[in-house]
Amino acid sequence: MFRRTGSRVLLSHPRLTVIEDDILLKDGTPSTYIRFAAAGFGITLVCRRPDGKILAQREYSYPPDAYLMQFPGGGSQDAEDPPAAANRELMEEAGYRAGRLTLLGSFLGDNRRSSAMMHVYLAEDLAEQSLPGDAGEVVTHTWLDEQEIEGLISEGGVTNCFFLAAWTLYRARFPLRPS
Repeated sequence: MFRRTGSRVLLSHPRLTVIEDDILLKDGTPSTYIRFAAAGFGITLVCRRPDGKILAQREYSYPPDAYLMQFPGGGSQDAEDPPAAANRELMEEAGYRAGRLTLLGSFLGDNRRSSAMMHVYLAEDLAEQSLPGDAGEVVTHTWLDEQEIEGLISEGGVTNCFFLAAWTLYRARFPLRPS
C-alpha cells in the first residue's frame, strides 16, 4: 500500500480538481502521484423499449474532435442518490423518465486517477418527460436492436469506454439471443 505524506492542489476548476500527492511506495521510496479529486459518481443508462430496442446516442466530443456513440448519462449532483441521478440525467439527455430502473453494476471509470464510481442502470417503462439539458451538447438519438449494437462494436464503431463497459454489464445480465 502507498502512504500519503502530503497533498497539494495543482488545478481547481468547477469541473475538475487535480491533486498531487507526496507518497511513500511500499518499499519506503518517496514519490509523487497525480489524481483527480473524487466528486460524486457517474451514471450510464441502457434504455430498453418493450420491443427490445436500445437507445444509443451520437454526441460530438471535443478532445477527439469526433462524434462518438454513447448511452445517456452524466454526473451526480450534491446529496443525490444514484436512482434520482439516473432519472434526472435521462430526462436531461434524452427526454425520458424511467418507470423502472435496475442496477446492472458499477465500475471505476478511471482507477488510476480517481475513486469515482460509474453506476450502470437498465431503464425501462419509459415515458416522455424532459428537463433542460446542456446547451453545449450536440446529440442525436437512435433506437437500435441488440444485433445492431453488437455489429457496431465488432466493426470498431464504438470507442467510448463507458458505452463498452455498460454494454458488457447489460450483456452479462441479458445474453444475446439468436436472431
